[in-house]
Amino acid sequence: MKGVRGVSTAFWSIVLLGSTVSIAAGFVGGRSIGVAGSLPPAQSLDSASLPAPVRQRIFTRQLVGAHSLDAAAAPDPYGDPSLGVADYTRPRTGFDPRRDRAKIAVIVIDAGRASGALAPFVASPLPMSFVVAPGDDDVRSTCATIRDAGKSVVVDASDAGPLQVARMVRDGANAVIGSLDEDRSRALMRAVGRRTIVVDAALGEDDDLAEIARATAHPTLERDVIADARDDAPYVDFMLRDALALAERNGSVIVAIHARTESFNALVRFADRAQRDGADVVPLADVDS
Repeated sequence: MKGVRGVSTAFWSIVLLGSTVSIAAGFVGGRSIGVAGSLPPAQSLDSASLPAPVRQRIFTRQLVGAHSLDAAAAPDPYGDPSLGVADYTRPRTGFDPRRDRAKIAVIVIDAGRASGALAPFVASPLPMSFVVAPGDDDVRSTCATIRDAGKSVVVDASDAGPLQVARMVRDGANAVIGSLDEDRSRALMRAVGRRTIVVDAALGEDDDLAEIARATAHPTLERDVIADARDDAPYVDFMLRDALALAERNGSVIVAIHARTESFNALVRFADRAQRDGADVVPLADVDS
């Protein structure tokens, strides 16, 4: 019995000693690696090489209403406030604010889907243009109502084929608008006549519509301001003031706006102020290309 106990004691003593030696060896080895400089040295980062910060976008979700998940629809390409003022080099003109009045063209960008909200815009004496897509409901009736009011139709070419756009141009539309890449821009320019005004919506990084339209000798304009990317009255007033400042500096500005009651009220206030400040709301065709 004493012999068994002795063997057992010797066995566990050996196990304990081995564990202690292993722990000590690991500790010493780790410190040795650190001392030897085997680990990669810390590197200082050049601020110029750091990636750009991620742009935060805040999305508000509601249980009911226009912004709820139940009412979710296709994203609005004109609903991004970061695109509120188009970033492009505006051409120099002979505009002189001391003798010339600035020109402001207004484009109602969702006329084909606005239903009853469109009525005050069409009835207004302001010479606005109205964007209608070939795939909108009752597109012929909407275009006829716009033309009967003495206003112009602009075809939304964003999701339409060139032949669909050309058909609407033959039916009386005098302009097209879109934000297209090179291939789609070339196809569109082949389909529409040289007298058709081309408006670059300036909504995408791969947008080549303005460049291709100018290269093919089409009268070309670019959207400057989206006045109501946020459906908020103070925001709309602020963006319209920005549009007026651009017009007074460059001689003209093209403003995109949704067919909303608050936007219409802000537009009426803006037109009165612009007229007092030396600018006029004019038809799209009167803006120098």
